[in-house]
Order: sequence, then C-alpha cells, then structure tokens
Amino acid sequence: MKVVVIKIRNISIMAAIILLLPGCGRVFDWGSKSFNQEPPADPNLVAMAQKYIRSITTYDQLTTRARFDVLWLSDAVRKNYTNLFISKFGKTEEQRKTFLRRQIEENNHFISFYVLSLYDYPLGDPNSEWTLFLTIDDKNYAPIEIKTVELAPEYIYMFGKKYNRFKVPYSVKFDAKDINDQPLITSETNNITLYCRSIASEVTFRWDIK
Repeated sequence: MKVVVIKIRNISIMAAIILLLPGCGRVFDWGSKSFNQEPPADPNLVAMAQKYIRSITTYDQLTTRARFDVLWLSDAVRKNYTNLFISKFGKTEEQRKTFLRRQIEENNHFISFYVLSLYDYPLGDPNSEWTLFLTIDDKNYAPIEIKTVELAPEYIYMFGKKYNRFKVPYSVKFDAKDINDQPLITSETNNITLYCRSIASEVTFRWDIK
C-alpha cells in the first residue's frame, strides 16, 4: 500500500506542475507590465563601443597575472558620450553642440584612455608591476597622467559587463602634440598602440586610424 500511495502522490505533484505551466507566461507578462523594465542596450552604441575597446588577460600557466580593458576616448567615443549625457538630462540641441565642442577640444590637447585593471595590479605608481606607454609612427611617448577615477555612468554603460567591482578604472593621458606643437596623430597616421609592459611580459592594444 505504501508504494501505491507514493506513486499517487508523485502523479498528483506532476499534474499540479502541468496545470501551473500554462499560467507561467501570464505571470511573467503581468510582471513585465506592472514593473518598469530596464530598456535594452542600444545595439548601435554597443557596436560602436566595441570598435574602441580592447581587452586582454595574461596568465602564468593557469594563474591570472593581469586583466586589462582599454577604451580610447576618440572623437567618436566622445560624441556618443555627449549624446548619452545630453539625452539623460534633457538638454537642448544647442547645449549638445556646446558640450560636444568642449569634448572634442579635449582631444586637441590630450590622447586619452580609460583603463580597467584588477585591484591586485595597480597602475601609475613607481612600484607598479605594469607600466604604460604609447607608440605612434614608431615613436614612444610616456603618459603625462595616470590616476584612478570614478567613471561616469555613460562610460560604465559603454564598457558593459567588462566593468565590475573587481576592477579599478584609471584615466591615462598623453600629450596630443609634440614639443614643436605638432599633432602626434595626423592624416598619415595608420594606427596607435598602447603598450602595457612588465619585467616579464607585455601586452598591446592597437587602434587603426584609417
């Protein structure tokens, strides 16, 4: 008799599950309609950001040695940042143009990057394991500034899932002009390469200009 009772109970549970399944869709529909849902990421923005983000992880056998995500703040990236910022605050078209001019003007003075690095691998300190330098047209340039920053929500949105609580964001800046006040990036420049180098290894992040 015990075996029969167990079987009957199992059948009852399965029947209840089957009866409830058709209602699951209605429950989910009700939930999505009753609560504000986060809008999906703009596919155009995501695709644009991927063009300027470079990521790499280095290993010592199976141990992670470092992990970097780098976003070059090109004119296109700054334009998208402007559009996100202006849209969020409901600014006018004239305000958008003024804000964008300021962003582009920043690129006339600096070649800038946002770099995400693991907490265990800080950047910018004289005793840091990793150092950074930029190569343009076979010439190397040292950064004029490396500092930790709090990323604006718009840039966090661009990094997507690459940004998390285990990584520290850094602002890395280089002079945009040489000692003769000539731009480092010209119409003849094919690419720029950011090097991240330690005593034992090296990683590179390259962006094609043309």
